[in-house]
Amino acid sequence: MKFLLPIIALISTLSACSHIEPNPLQEYLQLAPSDTDLTQNPRLQPFVKLYDNLDHGDLKTLVSDAYADKLYFNDTLVTLHDQPSLLLYLLRTQGHLDDISCEILSILEQNQNSFVRWRMRTQFTILGQQKTVETIGISHLRFNAQGKIVLHQDYWDSMQGFYLHIPVIGGVLQWLKNDLQD
Repeated sequence: MKFLLPIIALISTLSACSHIEPNPLQEYLQLAPSDTDLTQNPRLQPFVKLYDNLDHGDLKTLVSDAYADKLYFNDTLVTLHDQPSLLLYLLRTQGHLDDISCEILSILEQNQNSFVRWRMRTQFTILGQQKTVETIGISHLRFNAQGKIVLHQDYWDSMQGFYLHIPVIGGVLQWLKNDLQD
């Protein structure tokens, strides 16, 4: 019992420090708006279709359409090397999402590399509370001769898009973030 009071005090303190600032996404989007016409790049269609239907689509077909059997996938949370592992990871992700949408903002292609700048909006329920999170990122993609993705490396704000919304951990991170801005 004597340990319970300090734990409750710590959680209360962290919760009080966990004010989440507005996502600076709107300011970014005003300075760097969308400039993409996806009809000019058909090989990206399976990628877009997969991530725009992640919450309700037939993931086995969508993953198979977009990715090669052997691949390198890193979204800053996990690193995977084959299509079955990616499918399992996305199925687990699908189980945690209420809704997801992915908007492609721009595409830059150079030699074998495609850099896809995107805006993602997710809705999920955590501890009985529904959260809506928007974040931006860039995916570095490479395709094989069949047009399937063999390399997928994401660069995104995982703190704003994920970690800040985890109970207690999010409060600590927000406190640290606020302290760095002062």
